[in-house]
Amino acid sequence: MRLKCDLHLHTSEDPRHNLNYSAKELIEEASKKGYQVVSITNHNTVTYDQGLAEFAHSKGVLLIPGVEATVMGKHVLIYGVEAMDEKWDKLTFFDLKRLKAKGAFIVAPHPFYPNYNCLGNLLERFSGLFDAVEYSHLYTKKLNFNRKAQSFAKSKGMPLLGLSDSHSLKQLDYTYTLINSEKDMPSIFEAIRQNRTTIITRPARLTTSSAVGIQLFATFLMLQILK
Repeated sequence: MRLKCDLHLHTSEDPRHNLNYSAKELIEEASKKGYQVVSITNHNTVTYDQGLAEFAHSKGVLLIPGVEATVMGKHVLIYGVEAMDEKWDKLTFFDLKRLKAKGAFIVAPHPFYPNYNCLGNLLERFSGLFDAVEYSHLYTKKLNFNRKAQSFAKSKGMPLLGLSDSHSLKQLDYTYTLINSEKDMPSIFEAIRQNRTTIITRPARLTTSSAVGIQLFATFLMLQILK
């Protein structure tokens, strides 16, 4: 079975951003666009429960529990977290090793983008903790920070996942991954590890990228002011 997947999505339940669509609205839109697997990865918050999973199932979508956690100041995508009770904003790389031993699937998001919360050289140091590397949708024909992620993944023999990191419903469908797998979480994780994946991607529209970028920067400034 070939599954259309996006495993890096944000919604209004994210405490870090003021987004105007809910988890259910995201699932509705993803279903309309033919996605069979999604994961809502809000910052340091697990947006997942049985009711939401059943709602997704009713739309033909498998919802994988995930979170974009903060690990020593850096963003890390962690999946399979439904039964995990963690302080997601205060993790260390030793915690990642512990969570991985408990079955978590771990992805390095936008690792080499020029942002303070991206892993950068720490990905090299702790590469053994990561199952895959993200190819992020937010790039243009002339500026693409994913190229270093591609080279890194190839050098380490690691899978590369195309994910949207969407903060707007308009960002869906620019970058996603087709996974050859049965439609259940363990099978999907194993298929990614075995590189049974195909990335579908095209450069983001400058208008969409700029609008999202301005929104995220404004939210970041507001959070700094409120500290």
